Amino acid sequence: MIAESSRVAMLLAPGKIELREETIPAPAPGGIVIRVRAALTDGTDLKTYRRGHPKMPMPTRFGHEFSGDVAAAGTGVTAFAPSDPVMCVHTAPCGVCYWCFHGQPELCESIMATMLLGAYSDFIAVPQRIVERNCYRKPTGVTYVAGAFLEPLACVVHSLEMLGPTRGSTVAVLGNGAFGILHALLLRRSGVNALLFGRRAERVALARELALASFDTGARAILDVISEATQGRGADSVIDCTGSPEMWEAAPSFARRGGRVSFFAGLPAEARVSFLAARLHYDEVQLLAPFHFRPSDVRAAFDLIAARDLPLERLVTQSYPLERIVEAFARLDSGEGLKAMIEP
Repeated sequence: MIAESSRVAMLLAPGKIELREETIPAPAPGGIVIRVRAALTDGTDLKTYRRGHPKMPMPTRFGHEFSGDVAAAGTGVTAFAPSDPVMCVHTAPCGVCYWCFHGQPELCESIMATMLLGAYSDFIAVPQRIVERNCYRKPTGVTYVAGAFLEPLACVVHSLEMLGPTRGSTVAVLGNGAFGILHALLLRRSGVNALLFGRRAERVALARELALASFDTGARAILDVISEATQGRGADSVIDCTGSPEMWEAAPSFARRGGRVSFFAGLPAEARVSFLAARLHYDEVQLLAPFHFRPSDVRAAFDLIAARDLPLERLVTQSYPLERIVEAFARLDSGEGLKAMIEP
C-alpha cells in the first residue's frame, strides 16, 4: 500500500536541513515516480551543505545518487512498470542543441537547468527525458546501494574516457575520497598502475584493504612516491580528486614530460589558479577538465555495476534513516566517514 505523503529533505541555508512532508508526486507523461530505497551522499552534496552551490539557489531539494522501485508510471511509459527495481541518474541531454549535435551531450545547454534533485526523500518523480535515456532496470543480485552508484560511476567513466590512460601506464590519483577510490578501482581494472594519495588514515587503510596502492601523504611526499615508481620520470597522467586550488597548482609537477593532468574535482566558481608556463609549454604537459557524463558513460557504468566485480558497497561507511539526515551531514562535515547511505 502506497503512503499518502512523502518526506523530502530541504537545504534551507548552508548547514541547515529541514525534513518536510509533501503530497506524493504524480508521474508526468513519459515519466515515473520512484520509491527511493537507497540515496547516497557525495562530495557535491557536502560542499553544497557547507557553502551553497551556484546552480542550486536555496531553499532547495538535494541529493542525486539513488535507486529504488517504480511506484507509478506515466502515460506512454512501456519500459517500466510499478514495482520494477530501477537505477537512474539525475540528468539527460536534450539531444538537439549545438553541443548534443556536435557529440558533447555532457555540455548540453539545458543539462544543469533540468537536473533532478531530491533523492533524500521517500518518493521522487523522474521526468521523461531521464526515463528514456538514462534509466535502467536494476539487475537481480545487484543491491540498491550498488545501483545508487550509477551516477558517480558514470562521472568516473567519462573522466577516464577523456584521459585515455593506456594499459601499463602509471596514473597518480590525488585524493582518497570516494571519487578517488572509484578512479583507482577502474584504473586497476584496466591494467593501469594507479597510485592513490590521501591523508585520512581510515581512507588510506580502506583503499589498502581493497588492494589498491594507497599512500598517506602525511608520511611520504607525493613526488617521492611517484619518482620511485617511474624511475624519476613522473606519472604518465595525474588526476586531481581533491578540489583544492593548491593541489590543482601542484598537479603538473607530478606528471612526466608529455604527460596529462585531469582536474576531475571542481573548484569554487570564483577560484583562480596559476601554472608554471615552462612546465606546460616545453614539457608538453596537457591539462584536461572533464565535466559530468554522457548517456554512453551511464550505459558503461550500468554494465560495470551489473558485472558485480567492483566493491561498491565497501565505500559506504555509514547508514542513516531519512529522519536522521541532519545528523548524517553533521558527521560528514566533521570529517567522519567516506560516503553515507540515507535510507527512507
